[in-house]
Amino acid sequence: MSNPQRPWPSAAIDAASHGAIAFTTIYYEAYDEPTRRSIEIPMFYLPSAKVVWNGNTVGADAGSITSFLDAMPLSRHDLQTLDCHPLKPLPTAASTAPELLLTVTGSVLHGPTVMQFGDHAPSQPSEYPRKFREVFVLRPIESAEGMQPKYAIQSANFRFIG
Repeated sequence: MSNPQRPWPSAAIDAASHGAIAFTTIYYEAYDEPTRRSIEIPMFYLPSAKVVWNGNTVGADAGSITSFLDAMPLSRHDLQTLDCHPLKPLPTAASTAPELLLTVTGSVLHGPTVMQFGDHAPSQPSEYPRKFREVFVLRPIESAEGMQPKYAIQSANFRFIG
């Protein structure tokens, strides 16, 4: 008879929720800021990360991610849902913080209209935001006693939907 898997303690669920909120806030703010994007976003990824953007693999090394981001137009993400689940902790990890499975949905606007505010009415299909879904596996890389763990991206998969 196998042992049923024990549920996560409430502290792990709370840590996952807080970690997910902190991560997405920092990540998408940096992504949408052109002066920060290609400098800060590559630091979010582990060297062994798997990165897929709309079915296209992007190298996880800083140079590949920077080149990819530099080729992207301006963006403005509007997050609508955030779902996070703790995964099994790494057996070799110094901390007990779990890996996180994070799913984000929302809309993103790309292009020069990102900089327009007010009552600008879109005149072309490319000026409308597109729905997206992004799934991350986050690995704890640093954790101090009583502090929120610091996470890095082990896997990222972005896809336009609809």
